[in-house]
Amino acid sequence: MTASSFRSHAAELLKFCRERGYNDHVALLWDLARHSGRRRFAVWDFREGRAMHLFVAGHGSGCAASHVRSARARVSDEAGSHLSSVGHALVAERYVGRYGVAYRLDGLDETNASLRRRCVVLHGWRYTTRLPIWPAATVGSWGCPVLSVRDMVTLDAVLRQERHVVLWAYMQ
Repeated sequence: MTASSFRSHAAELLKFCRERGYNDHVALLWDLARHSGRRRFAVWDFREGRAMHLFVAGHGSGCAASHVRSARARVSDEAGSHLSSVGHALVAERYVGRYGVAYRLDGLDETNASLRRRCVVLHGWRYTTRLPIWPAATVGSWGCPVLSVRDMVTLDAVLRQERHVVLWAYMQ
């Protein structure tokens, strides 16, 4: 996957961010239509017009069991669905928890308004692969966007320098 596949979504997201007063330097794009074993999570630099980083990212598996591999995302914002949600989310406060550094997410759309209540957060997980493993799938989560621990360290360094960053999860 090339960063150019994110370009049209980034242009749309930049407009969204500027209209609402969010960060117009950096944003996060998560293409849930792509196979989970591929790089599909971009840290986008609006000023440079390119991806600063591309990561593999697990999505909600829809299963209460842990370590379930899930290639293709299904989405829901329902509590207990264990699925990821589409829509724009504000990357909120940073904390250190069970999975290390994590960021709470506040849904900005009807399709993801329950993110905080569902405890869907952006975090690293030791079972998420760092390198693409397609056609194999990476391990799913309970709805959270999950990166490898190493990639989360990279993303954390970016997010600690920025405020009001938007994450856009989409399937089109």
